[in-house]
Amino acid sequence: ALLSSLTDHSSNESSYWIPERVFMFGFSAGACLAMELCRLWKLRRNVPLGGVICIGGGIKTESLPGCVAVNYNGDDDQYEFTDVLIITGSKDNVYSQKMAAKTTSIYDGSKVQNHVQQGKGHGMIGSREEMQTVMEFLSKRLVRRMSSMEDMSEK
Repeated sequence: ALLSSLTDHSSNESSYWIPERVFMFGFSAGACLAMELCRLWKLRRNVPLGGVICIGGGIKTESLPGCVAVNYNGDDDQYEFTDVLIITGSKDNVYSQKMAAKTTSIYDGSKVQNHVQQGKGHGMIGSREEMQTVMEFLSKRLVRRMSSMEDMSEK
């Protein structure tokens, strides 16, 4: 409900958030929650969020019981998925590489980028390589607005 109210431009156009500029970040169970929220958002709004970064977690089931999309006809091609980055460790015994692959197949695989950190167990970002992966993911999706240059043009 909070995300819906923040992105509802009909309530107050000067203070709403553009969904494509909203990003989720979660670790372990929080990653599962963030990714599930994006899946529900897709089914209810058909507008992708900016992206979701999942560290050591992600969705684990096909769908939640009783979850019915508004106007959903079963054709995923008509619905836009939010881009997802999943980072998992090669030694993660809570959210394994196998589970990350299953998550990719449950969610639209074309929108999921998996990164396996060699030698890492279950934990938050702890290496330069992992942070670089996150920064590259964000760099392709963040929108930068330079308000000081608005309304300027070459004459």
